[in-house]
Amino acid sequence: MARCLFIAVFSCLLLGSVASLAADKPNFSGSWKLDVEKSDFGPMPKPERIDYVLTHKDPELTVKSTAMTQAGEVSNEVKILTDGTEFTNDLHGQQIKGTAKWEGATLVVTQKATMQGTEIVVVTRWTLADDGKSMTQEVSISTPQGELKQKAVLDKV
Repeated sequence: MARCLFIAVFSCLLLGSVASLAADKPNFSGSWKLDVEKSDFGPMPKPERIDYVLTHKDPELTVKSTAMTQAGEVSNEVKILTDGTEFTNDLHGQQIKGTAKWEGATLVVTQKATMQGTEIVVVTRWTLADDGKSMTQEVSISTPQGELKQKAVLDKV
């Protein structure tokens, strides 16, 4: 049960780690689909699918997502502030706090949550491909037990 909860909350964190929208920065808005085969989830089970729609009114970015995982279907909506201001989202009863900042053309989103007494820090680096048809999400998940790295590749639909 704890592993299913972790997978569901991680999927939401993964989905909620997006953004950009200043004129001189990449624009990630639109509909996106996870390319499961090009992505690397490390020791975590692969989701069957993840779809999301990104909408913004800078500096606010809204991420609506639907993921099919071993834990079942998880739908979610989060708001991210792209200007460095701390934001808070409630993901299925878990309070997630985060900030987003730009490092060149890459958006870096750092989110923190406490699950079952354990602090989890998720740092996600979003990079848009030159052709604008795909983006890569490099994820680092840190817990007291160690660090887990993953990579998600998303295709624009």
